[in-house]
Amino acid sequence: MAIGLVVLFTAVLSIGGSWQGGDGQGWKGTIRSDAKGYYGYLQAIFLRHDLGHEPFQWEYVKRTPNGTLNKYFAGTAVTMAPWFAVGHALALTDPDAPRNGLSEYEMKALFIGAWCYLLLGLLALRALLIGLGIREGVIAWVVLAFGLGSTLLQMAGFQPAWSHIHSFCVIAIFLLLVQRIATGADLRWSVVAGALFGLIVLIRPVNGLLLLAIPVVAGKDLTALLTRLRVHPGTALGAMLASALVIGIQPLLWKLQTGNWLEYGYGGEGFLWDRPEVFKVLFGFRRGLFLWTPVLLLSGIGTLLLWRWDRTRAAWLLVYWVSNVYVISSWWIWYYGSGFGARVFVDHYPVLAIPMALLLQRTTTRTWILARLFIVACIVLHLFQLWQYHTHILHHECMDRAKYVWAFGRHAPQDRGQLGGNYQEAPYHPNGMDVIIEESCDLDNPCTYWGGGHRVEDPKAFTGKHVCVYDEDHEFGITFTVPPGIIPPDRDLFLEVGYQRYEAVAGESGPALGITVVQAEARDPAYYEPFRINPLPGQKNDHWQQIEYRIPVPALADDETLKFYLWNKDLQARFLVDDVFMRVSAVRPY
Repeated sequence: MAIGLVVLFTAVLSIGGSWQGGDGQGWKGTIRSDAKGYYGYLQAIFLRHDLGHEPFQWEYVKRTPNGTLNKYFAGTAVTMAPWFAVGHALALTDPDAPRNGLSEYEMKALFIGAWCYLLLGLLALRALLIGLGIREGVIAWVVLAFGLGSTLLQMAGFQPAWSHIHSFCVIAIFLLLVQRIATGADLRWSVVAGALFGLIVLIRPVNGLLLLAIPVVAGKDLTALLTRLRVHPGTALGAMLASALVIGIQPLLWKLQTGNWLEYGYGGEGFLWDRPEVFKVLFGFRRGLFLWTPVLLLSGIGTLLLWRWDRTRAAWLLVYWVSNVYVISSWWIWYYGSGFGARVFVDHYPVLAIPMALLLQRTTTRTWILARLFIVACIVLHLFQLWQYHTHILHHECMDRAKYVWAFGRHAPQDRGQLGGNYQEAPYHPNGMDVIIEESCDLDNPCTYWGGGHRVEDPKAFTGKHVCVYDEDHEFGITFTVPPGIIPPDRDLFLEVGYQRYEAVAGESGPALGITVVQAEARDPAYYEPFRINPLPGQKNDHWQQIEYRIPVPALADDETLKFYLWNKDLQARFLVDDVFMRVSAVRPY
């Protein structure tokens, strides 16, 4: 009942939200961000036949001396492939459907696939918890907690082409198989489990840490399981071989792309093992696990209290928590880009459901009531904030304490789209960065890189006499422009922007956008990022405010120009700008 409710609710959200969108064509946004890379394998292999020679896309296509390289691992493409095949077969029957894999048929098929993976994952989780002796009533509440009160809903209902719903399903089935084998199932199922583990790694290599969860699901039967594998080494070897064959898909794809069996697609990214952002990952306003998914506090508490009843299982759960949180928080961009909630933990939900279930199983009548009330409250909060996210009351990228406080509880139409700004982590730079350009411009004197704009004398100038005007007659203003040949190519960049902004009436600059663009003459932009200029809505009339941005920019080619400017789109904003600043830093080679 609970599983059916969760899957049905997810499907309804997908159809009403992601399929329709504001114009009835929301499905067109299915393949974006990371999904471009995962889905790119299917397009390159089966449609364009250009694997290793793909058109450059800064999000995922890397240029190498021997060909292009898709930065992502291919596991998600493998699990999407059946749904892609069905969708594309339907597209071929429609003479009006595009043949590039991006038709309505393929996109909606991916959503249906995500619902199926959600269903299979929840069914496997239910069977796993039954095997641990959890009663049905508790399982139903655990399913509701994760299905409606966690980021699982976002990934299955709105982002079906990301890796996380796929990992959730495969990991849940793998853990169920391990438990069944540990409790006496035919050992030959180990080969299937080995293949599933290979797929888990192929989807997301760091999820190989799932091996730490085997003692959690096997419990007291772990010793017997290891003994059986030792007595039947052929089966154990078969499991390892099955795992290796699935993982081997990746080096084969690397070979086809660049001629090398080993590649590292995440060039320019990496782990900062000495600087894990543990507190921010767990409690931060940007993507903190327990702040954005508070129902998981039950998993954390359950892990700690389990020490009273089953110290071996509790110890392994603690090892699992600590290891994965450390790895997750050591990634250079610890919040993992834009999105809703701590999506990277979705992969681990099948493991984290265990301590929650074991905790609820042992509650007394009073605490059982309180626990269910807490779960309901968490679900209500989560659904409300998910709605806020999709109606643009919450910011998709740069949440912080001030924005969270401002947005909490807001629901009015005028609250939508009010949060903006751009404050991201610097690119991965283990050896530091070099400052290439640093320039302040007071608008009263000529500057090297800042130029243009409608400048007038104004007694309200922050310093000096001149300001740059944006109003119903002036769409563009002062622009920072660096022509080719000044910034060293092939080094990721970090822009630190600052300026003074004046509003006669609070909020008048709200519609304006900040634009970062990298473009060569006669070519489409290699990089283009717009964002609302105001981090928070204006609070004071007749007021100067210092605005700052932190913007990572991919490496430039030799012939590309870098620009940053403010755009009074549709001529709806009215504001003044003074005292602009820019620092451009480039990542040192490593």
